[in-house]
Amino acid sequence: MFNLKVDQFARKHQLFQHHATILVAVSGGPDSMALLHYFKSIQHNWNFRLIALTVDHSLRGEGSQEDVKYVTSICNEWGIECKAVTLDVPGFKKKHNLGTQVAARTMRYQFFEQQLEQYQADFLAMGHHGDDQVETVFMRMTRGVEPMNIKGMAVKRPFGRGNIIRPFLCVTKTDIEEYCEKQLIQPRLDPSNESSYYTRNAFRHEVLPFLKDQNAKIHEHVQVFNEYATEDEVFLQKEATNLFDTSMFTKKEDLIQFNRSEFLKTSSSLQRRTFHLILNYLYEKSPNDLSYHHWEQFKQLLKARTPQSSMNLPDGLFVVRSYEKIEFTFSYEEGGGSFHFQLSVPGTVLLLDRTSVHAELSGESTEWNQHHFVCDRSKVTLPLHVRTRRAGDKIALRGMNGHKKVKDLFIDQKIPKAKRDRWPIVTDDDGQILWVVSLQKARVEANNSETWLHLTYKNQENF
Repeated sequence: MFNLKVDQFARKHQLFQHHATILVAVSGGPDSMALLHYFKSIQHNWNFRLIALTVDHSLRGEGSQEDVKYVTSICNEWGIECKAVTLDVPGFKKKHNLGTQVAARTMRYQFFEQQLEQYQADFLAMGHHGDDQVETVFMRMTRGVEPMNIKGMAVKRPFGRGNIIRPFLCVTKTDIEEYCEKQLIQPRLDPSNESSYYTRNAFRHEVLPFLKDQNAKIHEHVQVFNEYATEDEVFLQKEATNLFDTSMFTKKEDLIQFNRSEFLKTSSSLQRRTFHLILNYLYEKSPNDLSYHHWEQFKQLLKARTPQSSMNLPDGLFVVRSYEKIEFTFSYEEGGGSFHFQLSVPGTVLLLDRTSVHAELSGESTEWNQHHFVCDRSKVTLPLHVRTRRAGDKIALRGMNGHKKVKDLFIDQKIPKAKRDRWPIVTDDDGQILWVVSLQKARVEANNSETWLHLTYKNQENF
């Protein structure tokens, strides 16, 4: 039954062909040992050349050395070629300032790619199973919001000169354990897999059992979801690429321009993917601090009523709107840049790198510090606006009669000229200045209100 299920899955996805050279990643654990045995059982019918790859990551001392010895011994017993290697993961981790898991995976896959080339192999088979797929999808759901990043592991994907294949995504961990028992396979067990220290293990021991209680075939449903999502994503990415290749976009080495109205005629899903294609085109390497907040800010810039505005992206990239022209550029003068964003309540506007103004309503009226502003909700007209200064701007000073020009406020506070034109100011929809952020709070009359508007400014470093 086990072999039949895997056979049908492999044929459905065209995972391998006759006379292929297949490398099998083998750790000595149940999944990879069952995978190696499965390929051994069908090797004659398919005329495979089968080679096991096993790795000592130098992380568990004698334990990992014994794993390699075990795999080598079994391969000798089963008549399978075996290539073993010891990798200095601790040294690589220290040299490149990486986490243990990232360093181990990077070195392991580098080794795999080298072996594909050395053996002129067609496939690298890995023992990930259906439960692994469920864990992967749900872990990614907790970490990201982009549908394109929530997909699970691919059944088959290009890698090096060949393809990575995962024939066991159709079966569960229990299926594999029963297969090992039936075939008298006695795999090695990694004690770290039983710990909840690693995030994946926490999902494995705490989340997955709950999901299986709800639906014993959750792995099958997630696999179908993943296949459908992959098909949809391939289509949407192709459509976005086709859009990006049209005459709508003017492309130079460090600049891209397009028409705002024409861009807004396309669907939101294509806009979002094209936004990422633009960033991939301009960045040599995608910044680590790039997030979905930047896409949300870009949407605000596109749809704002103000005809001229700008926003900052990581690593010196700017987006500038001038009426109908949108420009992504590295050569924009930040000091002279203006912006204007609408702020919903509740809601957040991202201004500069990791700089934001957040608005919410509360029954509390206490202000915490200079980066926090509170006023009577009934005295302001929504929506709010976050913008840079304009000629003639005045603010009603809290605790005093009369108004003061924002220009004079900057001078009195000795704010550098380069910062004045990008300092955030919050107004209501009638133009009433509520807050020169972190600098001056407005005088707003209060009733015996039960609802208070709270504004909070957060930034990486103070102005």
